[in-house]
Formats: sequence, C-alpha cells, structure tokens
Amino acid sequence: MLVLLPALAFAWWGRTTYPDTFPPLVEDLDRKAWVNGAQTLFPDRYQQFHDKVLEFRAQWRTEVNHWWSNGDAEVFNRTYQQLVEEGSLLIEASRQKSTALRLEVEELLQPEQAQLTRLRALSNFFDLEADMPALSKAEGLLRESAVRLQQGQYLQARSAGEQVLAHLHHVETHAMTQMERYTSDAQLTLWEQWVNHTIRWSTATAGTAVVVLKAPRRLLMYQRGRIIADYPVSLGFSGLADKLSEGDGATPEGQFHVIRKKEGPGTKYYKALLLDYPTVAHQQRFQDAKANGRIPSDRSIGSLIEIHGESPDNQDATSGCIAIENSAMDQVYDRAKTGTPVTIVGALNTDNEVVNTLHLLEEHIRQRTERWHRTRSLEASVTRTK
Repeated sequence: MLVLLPALAFAWWGRTTYPDTFPPLVEDLDRKAWVNGAQTLFPDRYQQFHDKVLEFRAQWRTEVNHWWSNGDAEVFNRTYQQLVEEGSLLIEASRQKSTALRLEVEELLQPEQAQLTRLRALSNFFDLEADMPALSKAEGLLRESAVRLQQGQYLQARSAGEQVLAHLHHVETHAMTQMERYTSDAQLTLWEQWVNHTIRWSTATAGTAVVVLKAPRRLLMYQRGRIIADYPVSLGFSGLADKLSEGDGATPEGQFHVIRKKEGPGTKYYKALLLDYPTVAHQQRFQDAKANGRIPSDRSIGSLIEIHGESPDNQDATSGCIAIENSAMDQVYDRAKTGTPVTIVGALNTDNEVVNTLHLLEEHIRQRTERWHRTRSLEASVTRTK
C-alpha cells in the first residue's frame, strides 16, 4: 500500500493554488483508520491524526472562500503529504496490531480451556469448594472472549482472556498447594513407614491387613506380608486431601483398625467395614487446627469412616470413605475381622496421577508466562517500528 503513496498523494502535486475541491484521500484514510480500529488500538495517535484532518479541512475551506488566498499553497501541499503518510501508516499499524491481537487471543483460549478442565477435574478430589465461583467466572469469561474474538473485538477479547487468567491463578495456587505434599520426601517417607509397619505386622502375625493408596486409588489386601488381592476404589470429593474436619469430603490418612463389620439393615451400603477414625493423633491434629484458626470453632472432627460397597440405588456417593464394587467388597468383608489393620496413605512414590497432574499444571503456567512475555515483546517491537 505504501508503495502507491506517490501516485495517490501527489495527484495535484506542484499546484501553486488551493484545489477547488477538498482532496478526498485524507478523509478516506481517516475513515479507514476508524474501520480498522485505530481509535481503540492507538487512541492518542488516532485522535491527533483525526484533529489534523479536521484542521486541514477547515484551513482549505477558509482559503477557498477568500477572494484571494492568504495562505501558502506549498505549505498546504506538504501538510497533505504528511497526512497521507501518517494515515497510511496508522492504518497499516492498526491492521498489524489487530492481526497480532487475534493470534494472541486464539493462542490463549485453547490451552486455558484445557487448564480449566483440569482444575474442574481436580475439584472432585481436592478441597476446592471455595474456588468453584472463580472457576465458573473463568468459564464464562472464556466464552465471552471467544464470542468477542469472532466479532473482531480483539481488545475486548484479550481483556476477557486476561480476567480468565486472574481467576485461574487463585485456583491453581490453592490446588497446587494441596498437591505438593505428594512430592514431599518427608511425607512420602512417613507414608512408607506406615505401610511397612502394616506389612511387618501381617508378616509377623500371619494376619490379614489392608492398605489403601489414594493417588492410584487401589486397595491392597495382605496375608502373611504378601499381597493377596488388589482392587480399584473410589473416593469422595476432596478424597485426595487429608481429612481435617466433618464435611470436608477428605479421606483420612493414617493407621486404623476395623472396629465393626456391617451388613443388611446395619448399613445403607451393600456391606461396610467401620474404621476407628478419629484416632488420638487425628484428634490432636484437629484441636491444633482449631486453635490456629484453620477450621471454624463450631466444626466437629467427623466420624463414620468406612470401607464400603455400593448403595442399593447407586445414588449415594461416598464422602470421606473408600468405596469398592460389591464383588470386591464380598472378598474384603470375608477376609477382614474386627481389629484388622487398615492403613490409608496418599502414595508411596511420585509416579502417580496427582504428581503427573501437578507437573501438567506447572508446565502450563510456565508456557503461559512465556507466551505472555513473547506477545508483549512483539507488541513493543511493533510499536517501536511504527
């Protein structure tokens, strides 16, 4: 476009008098600058150009209405040339920035939708109840950003996208804080000690013991220190968190024992093994949390933690318990006795779904930061060259 400027700009080049009609090109450039969004992309720059066009027209009108011209037609010529150049450059800059904004928003939407999906999935296993409004707002803003993108409202689309990032950041921080203990050497060592203690007991007594691994969601039955059965389990909402109080949906971790076997009218589930939660250690942890303000003063510690089968109507989801299919529950129920040790841990190593998802979250945030710096650097470069 800029190559054609000499032919367009100097159609009346060399005139020594003012033209009888106002040169239409500058007003056409003003209109095209507006159509290409210059008034929002470069508001100060566009306003200055627009004001110059108005001033230029007013000058022309004044001069052509005089019986004789008091102005300098050569100066008028030069002003015309400058306006054509400024308008052309403004239009080109607006087109380039619109394209950059469109690509930036398109690059933003898809990965953030995937991140939102991951976080919603995590809300089924960690305590993210307080973050659900933020996730809902992020979801709505993603839809708004997509709509504005389709309508060519690139700045508004980016603004909505940036608000998405602000909402997701808080949820990501809360989720990752809970997940990081699955990578902690100290925590993994403690869980391993509990499991080893249970296996040694099974070996020494030739007894049956149960180990539940929450991250891989498996229930292992030991006899004489060896695994004799391995079943998949389901956990409730916040099940991968460590239970702190009633209603938090978390599955408690620690070393427990079966204190009652329940079936028939004694349970709403197919069959159930009631555990001795809360133990003394859990009660102390609960009191410390209350004293530190981590839980409300009117909250209770909770109870009725079980390993149970399915509910008759398949409607009751487990909440803090460990659920298994009825066929597996039959075998666990038959082998377990009152007093059977049950050890519940998060994981025994970092090769599990929780750690893998944590790494996905971290990698996403790293790539997001790189994209942000890359697009800002590109914007600065475009602005400097224009």
